[in-house]
Amino acid sequence: MQGISLRLARPADAAAMTVMQRASWLAAYGEMLGEDLLAQLAVTDHLQIWHRRLAESGPTPMLLCLDEVIIGLLYWQPALEGTLMTARIRALYLHPGHWRQGHGKRLWQAVAMQMRRAGCECVRLWLLDGNEIGEGFYLRRGFVFDREERTLQSLGQPCLQRQMFRLL
Repeated sequence: MQGISLRLARPADAAAMTVMQRASWLAAYGEMLGEDLLAQLAVTDHLQIWHRRLAESGPTPMLLCLDEVIIGLLYWQPALEGTLMTARIRALYLHPGHWRQGHGKRLWQAVAMQMRRAGCECVRLWLLDGNEIGEGFYLRRGFVFDREERTLQSLGQPCLQRQMFRLL
């Protein structure tokens, strides 16, 4: 029997987090942005991003593990926006081999509880336009689009993102 567990990330998890996130990123965004786009971000650079994030103060990424193998992560940070304490999701990824099996829902529910305990009243995230898998996941969790948009340059390519929101 396979064991699913949730735990906080540790610095030693950075490499496994990088591998899992890159697999998810490629499956979710590969067709939209081109598979060669991810290849432009060197694995070592991606790994350094996680090393840096794991060294930051504040909430630590929550990991979803299957028999100790990392299959998902959710990384968020609190932010005071106006008078509202807001949880900002910075990364939510699940290995594509485990999509649509309830694992993402379980990860979200555990982290939403952390957010509420931290005093957050709502949660916001930026979703890459055209990410139908992510959009469906968030809509089923009660998120709505709030009409805010931004265009970022990612590896030299413009990427439209739309903001989603929900109360906790």
